[in-house]
Amino acid sequence: MLKTSLASTPAGKGPGFSLLLLGLVVGLCLAAPAAASDVTAEPGCDPGQPCTNNWHPFGRVSIILTAFGDANGGETQPFLQVLAHKINRTREATYCGAVYEGTISRQPVVVVTTGTGAANSGPCMQELLSWYGTRIREVIWAGIGGASPAIGGIVDPGTGKLRTNPRPVMIGDVCVGTMAWDYDLHFNAVDDWRRSAEASGNLNDPQGGWWDMKPSSGGGVIGFEGVQQYVIAGRGLADEILAAADTIRWDRPSGDALDNVKRYFSDAQVREAMVFDYTVCGGEVSGNNFFHGAVEDRLARQYIAGLINSAKVAVVPVTENDVISFSAMESTAWMSVVERWAKKRHLRIPMAVVRGASNYDHQPLLPDGRPAPDSTGHVPTAMEDILLGFKESGSAFAAANAAAPVLKMLARR
Repeated sequence: MLKTSLASTPAGKGPGFSLLLLGLVVGLCLAAPAAASDVTAEPGCDPGQPCTNNWHPFGRVSIILTAFGDANGGETQPFLQVLAHKINRTREATYCGAVYEGTISRQPVVVVTTGTGAANSGPCMQELLSWYGTRIREVIWAGIGGASPAIGGIVDPGTGKLRTNPRPVMIGDVCVGTMAWDYDLHFNAVDDWRRSAEASGNLNDPQGGWWDMKPSSGGGVIGFEGVQQYVIAGRGLADEILAAADTIRWDRPSGDALDNVKRYFSDAQVREAMVFDYTVCGGEVSGNNFFHGAVEDRLARQYIAGLINSAKVAVVPVTENDVISFSAMESTAWMSVVERWAKKRHLRIPMAVVRGASNYDHQPLLPDGRPAPDSTGHVPTAMEDILLGFKESGSAFAAANAAAPVLKMLARR
């Protein structure tokens, strides 16, 4: 810092010179461009502008990720509706679809729309790490996904036929998880599966058609050791979200969501939405392959059961008969980015995946395990059934339920 005093006045120069020099220095400082550190915005502040909210320059922020939406709908809506002191930084983002800084329940947060799919969530998360780095307190995904119609599925794995007493999953049920398995990373051969299924007579058994690329129990195929097959996060953040969820009174599905439930279950089986923890749902079966079928649901439950066992979060080992698959497209990508970034710096950033069931991951089935026809006698294709089951009100119900425990957690802090 430049200093001027009478004591430093050059010989032969009087006090007037000092005042002139001081004025010149001040003028130069006002006219000079700010240093790089001055134009780098702190969270909640635009470059060169004063902070207008209660963000602290060295405060830690909660990153809330969603795939799609805005203030009018989608996964992002429940958070933007309550975001205070909002600063829109979307124009600065290269990879994230939308970025909003602000506070929720006086907690500093960044609400992000990554875009749908791994190709969006991974690069967006890397961009957020470059912006916020060690100031990130935690990262939470809150969004919707497909779900198994029942705990353990509605298909008896031994016979391939419909279970007589399934444990239904409702549209709007929520999974609070700590892990993600990349469904896309496997070896498969449909012809081998078909021969195996025809030989056994069990058309809903994935046995013989799919093989893990990198099993969570260890081992694998030479050359594929480095694939990011799965991510397992710590339980602390999920436990805090689950504790908040316990204080929420959940609603029954209604409208399109109820209509979808009743395609699979009777009126007597309909109940209020509920929350499943990571010992039952794990987190997310993740992939850009949007599967829709009873075989794929069984395969996904086998994957997530193995991951739950490898994570050692359940009291006793689980099987596909004990778990639910919540399937979506983003979490393996963004979680692997956070995990590797933090590991390189010897840090640990808490992560959690919260998914609301917006649709079921396969068609309704007849008692013999075959897809059920609709009211006209037509047996819908998988794509037709996806469109039948994926309704806007059901998605909105699921998105609101996924956001609810996250918002409640922030309010309880």
